[in-house]
Amino acid sequence: MGEEGQGTQETKEQKFARLATKRTQAAMGKIRLLGNLASSSYRYTPEQAAKILGALRQAVTEVENKFNRVRGAGGSEQAFSL
Repeated sequence: MGEEGQGTQETKEQKFARLATKRTQAAMGKIRLLGNLASSSYRYTPEQAAKILGALRQAVTEVENKFNRVRGAGGSEQAFSL
């Protein structure tokens, strides 16, 4: 498909590996940026930090459930705000 440039059809496994790599790297980069907020350059409350960590844990749990084919009531995407 478009990114290979060789005219060959990308398999579902190849597409998964390509997208999973790109999306996981992007997510990890954003998590590292969140970690930068813990520096002394910023001021936050323990409650704010707990809310951020809780939201991240919930998001990871939802991804685990999807990979395990578990469908729960909390599976819909939720917005985050402090």
